[in-house]
Amino acid sequence: MFKKFRTIFAILLILGLSGTLIANEWANYYFPDTLSSYWTYENENGDEFTRYAIEPQDVDGEMHRAFSYDPALEDWADYDYHTRPYFYQVTDDWTAFRVGDDIENATRTVTERQWQEVVSIMKEQVNAQLPEGVSIDLDVTYDLDIQAQDYFYFLPNNATFNEEWEALRIDMQIDLEMELTSNMAGFPPTTQAIAMALTLTETGIIIGTETVDTEAGTFEDCLLITYSTDATIETNPDIPEAKSIFGDAYSGSTTTLWLAPNVGLVKMEQESENGGVGKTLELTDYEVNTTASGSSESN
Repeated sequence: MFKKFRTIFAILLILGLSGTLIANEWANYYFPDTLSSYWTYENENGDEFTRYAIEPQDVDGEMHRAFSYDPALEDWADYDYHTRPYFYQVTDDWTAFRVGDDIENATRTVTERQWQEVVSIMKEQVNAQLPEGVSIDLDVTYDLDIQAQDYFYFLPNNATFNEEWEALRIDMQIDLEMELTSNMAGFPPTTQAIAMALTLTETGIIIGTETVDTEAGTFEDCLLITYSTDATIETNPDIPEAKSIFGDAYSGSTTTLWLAPNVGLVKMEQESENGGVGKTLELTDYEVNTTASGSSESN
């Protein structure tokens, strides 16, 4: 009886290990990270950065695979979690990037700059329509709370084509106070408080495979993944115009990635809702060590 139990236990253990090994094989096939490997990318402005595979790191008591980048990121507004993860994990189910804190930093930076631009434009538009000598000043203060989930679920291991998954969710709370003052006679200062709750949801889907040409070479059978962002917004008081403006600003963007077998990310494009290509990234040089002993594949 005990021998039978030992046999069953051994089979279950082997099956469990096999599932983990298959997951790791799948992840390494499309997202290799053998130490001393590197990948150099160029963006739409001609700027380059190089990603290096480094030793795994402990993050909050859990071991994560890790990358470093040269040059280091100087401005959070330039951060893109699809292409620049520092830490990630491969489980039985997912290749997932640990990017929650980074997303919060980047979202805060971008949102604060957008608000400054919006307020400046609003002032210009309002004052342009006023009689000569009359002016209006708009002062906007706000509190911004951003909560991003810890992991961006980059790729399901053993994924199925055309099957969607929720890759990321970000919740934002913006509490605004707008004070309007004017030198116009009989125009008292006016204050308006607005609370906005914004939820961003990003959905991933594997479209299929295709051949991609880059400066680093031609790559066949690249896994083609798209991530689409949608936004829902509520305001108090209800302001349909604000819902429309901010909903349009955050939703409708699509990020497309091409992952080459045994190489990883070779190309990225981000499109706005109207279909215009914004950010791009392309592999220009690489060397991927295929074994721990140091044999490699390069362009």
